[in-house]
Amino acid sequence: MGRPPPVPRLVRFRDRIAGLLDRPVVLHGVLIAGLVFIGWMFTQATPDRPLTGYDAHAYYDAASLDDPYRETILGGFDQVGGRYEYKYPPPFAQLLWPLHFLPWPVFLVLWLVVCYGAFVWLARNWALVLLFFPPILLELYYGNVNILMGVAIVLGFRWPAAWAFILLTKITPGVGLVWFAVRREWRSLAIAIGVTAGIAVVSYLLAPGLWSDFLLASRTQTPATIDVPRQALQVNLPVRLAIAAVVVAWAAWTDRRWPVPVAVAISVPFVWWNVLAVLVACIPLARRETRSTTASPPLVRAPHAPDPTPSRP
Repeated sequence: MGRPPPVPRLVRFRDRIAGLLDRPVVLHGVLIAGLVFIGWMFTQATPDRPLTGYDAHAYYDAASLDDPYRETILGGFDQVGGRYEYKYPPPFAQLLWPLHFLPWPVFLVLWLVVCYGAFVWLARNWALVLLFFPPILLELYYGNVNILMGVAIVLGFRWPAAWAFILLTKITPGVGLVWFAVRREWRSLAIAIGVTAGIAVVSYLLAPGLWSDFLLASRTQTPATIDVPRQALQVNLPVRLAIAAVVVAWAAWTDRRWPVPVAVAISVPFVWWNVLAVLVACIPLARRETRSTTASPPLVRAPHAPDPTPSRP
């Protein structure tokens, strides 16, 4: 028998972290640190601190369904600097509508608990390390949906309907559906698009005025995708969409799932630092591929060799 193949350094490092997190004290410490952070956010959630829960506050305001696109239509992208304006399609705000009846600090804490739980679910044994990854901290501080998009990507390979969350929030990262097209998985592609369209139709029937306002607000945002704000990655959206489509196509051709979150991060309307939090979804996808490539091949029985001893008469 030959020697086993060498274990990559990254895998060895991951295994060491995994062994560390197997200790209940360390794992509980990670969870407690996250809860303490969320509790601190609760104390900071006051009206005179606009950066605390910057994105989450936009979702909270929009959930009232009381003219959520007004600031975006009036001010466009230049309006950013105070509270963040809501820019997603109406279904997301309609989904959050029941939560608007909660006080803002309570909503923020609940939202961060969901985001933190999604991060731990994605990161698993890497949670202790990635908790100090700046985009993760920024994502939890602002309360955006990038970590939740990572969950949708991972689930979307098995349940394509999960892509509706991405298509009905950031929209452009829907370029990830190129995966199904390249692999000719037409049923999965139809489910993803069909569920998204169905939700959009129901949303429109419930509130057609919101969709009119959303389309008007989108037109005020379009120039910013070409003339990119200086705080974001200085590559305009059409170029990034083309790159992302190539990345997804290559991933589909080579049967690699982990590059899909990379393509999603590239294809968002504006690449801020916290957008990179979606890359945590690469971990469970890469883990799946590692397991499939390192699995032992099935044992094959050797053909029966003839008995060298002559038979007795």
